Order: sequence, then structure tokens, then C-alpha cells
Amino acid sequence: MENADLFLENAALIALYIFSLSLIFPFFRLFKGPTLPDRIVALDQIGVIIIGMMICDVLYTREKVLLDVVLVVAFILAFGSMIIARYLYKQKKEQ
Repeated sequence: MENADLFLENAALIALYIFSLSLIFPFFRLFKGPTLPDRIVALDQIGVIIIGMMICDVLYTREKVLLDVVLVVAFILAFGSMIIARYLYKQKKEQ
């Protein structure tokens, strides 16, 4: 059982590093993005990556309480994306 725990901890650390590196491109698109929808998609992608990082932290530290935080952040991210998409749709419709 120790080998499995050690493997899970190492895999979580490696995934955490990969997630950290993958934040570079959405941040670039967030600041440079030619249009507002591109920036919103980049912000949504950053949120999804952060949720993945939080799940890796849960696997590494074995703190099950953090899963509730992940769930709440995922709901807020989903509802926020829907609200922003609705706002952009209404804005485009008025023009």
C-alpha cells in the first residue's frame, strides 16, 4: 500500500507542475486576446486549470475537506461563464 501512496503523491506533484506550466498560454491570451470573447474563454480556461490544481492538491495532502471548495469553485465558474455569455449575447443583439 505504501508504494501506491508514494506513486499517487508523485503523480499529483508532477501534474501540479504541468498545470502550473499550462497557465502560461491562457494568461497570454487573457492579456493579448484580440476580442472580449477570447479573453473570457481564456479566463474560463484558467479557472478550469486552477480546479485541476486544487484536485491535485487534494490528492497530495489527502485533505478531503478541500473537495467541497473545489465543488463550490466549479459551480461559481460555470454560473459565471453562463452569465457572461448571456451578457455578451444581449450586447450583440442590441447592436
